[in-house]
Amino acid sequence: MHHDGPADKLEKLAVRLSAASEEELLAILAQADADDEEMHTNPPQLGSAHPVAAGATEVTLLGALGHRYGMLAGGAGGLLVRTRQTCVLVDPGPAALGLLVRLTRQGRFDFGEVDAVLVSHFHPDHYTDVIPCLEGAVSARGRRGRVMLAANTTVIRRFGAFSPFHMRRVDPVALAHPDGAGEGEPMVKLADLTIYATPALHHEQDDEIRTAIGFAFDTPGGGIWYTGDTNLFGGLIDAVAALPPETDLVIAHVGGTNFQASPERAAVCRWHLQTRDIQAIAAALRPAGVIVQHYDAAYATARYRVAQALWLQRHLRAGGGKPTLVIPGRNGLHVTLHDQQPLRRAVVLDDLPWPYPDL
Repeated sequence: MHHDGPADKLEKLAVRLSAASEEELLAILAQADADDEEMHTNPPQLGSAHPVAAGATEVTLLGALGHRYGMLAGGAGGLLVRTRQTCVLVDPGPAALGLLVRLTRQGRFDFGEVDAVLVSHFHPDHYTDVIPCLEGAVSARGRRGRVMLAANTTVIRRFGAFSPFHMRRVDPVALAHPDGAGEGEPMVKLADLTIYATPALHHEQDDEIRTAIGFAFDTPGGGIWYTGDTNLFGGLIDAVAALPPETDLVIAHVGGTNFQASPERAAVCRWHLQTRDIQAIAAALRPAGVIVQHYDAAYATARYRVAQALWLQRHLRAGGGKPTLVIPGRNGLHVTLHDQQPLRRAVVLDDLPWPYPDL
């Protein structure tokens, strides 16, 4: 049985309306004006979302890739963090909006629940979808209060010039770690979520290599460290360990493998974490899990991502004790942390095969 596709339906509609009179067409356009006025007077609900359980925190990757080629492969999108009382978007790159729209249709996300958008630094794979996401959040929120834009000092300074319209509609907060560059607050609190700026060493622009930040989240379900773009410079792990939340989950931006350790490869990878760095992070912080994301486009190949995760898992297990679970990132990966069991379960929201069948 043949079912009309969107193009077929549009063609049939055009044929039908081509026979309409002038009065009939004007009546349709008048109804469109009335519907448009109603939409702006009483903003529609842009999605719906299931409530988060008490003591839980839900994390969804909106894009597992990064860098310029990761953007071209359609995978740079940051993440969504939801608690029972709070919802924040982190580094919404060019894949974020599409996946968020998908989640609204699945009943997993509501633009009106967004309390804040966080941006770690002024690179397009981290901020490209900030404006449409803010537009959706501000439009759907209605009278529930203003949305916060919490970002590093560069983003706050540049965003006002880049989009003054949106800057007037949000509450901006500049965040900076004391060990970094730029003036800003070290933390911000939103209901049941406390967000700390963590230091980073990353070439943001010109000679600015300490303006970028990461984020540490103190949540009802446990502590999360989102490394942001950084290399593993001396003092980074100690700075994170000194913050109040004990780290249960690390979301690590690993830009390269560099197993060859050649000077040329090291130069390419110098502004991001490398595969072996996860061993040092896991040994020091002992998180329950590490999600690897921000792969370059070569790692869009699942074979590479899974091989990297399994290699790390094997070496962490060799250290004895209960090893940190290493999870290869993918668009739509959904993880729940619970205060009674720090890393309860990882669930994939799409129908692609999951490399760890025992999960």
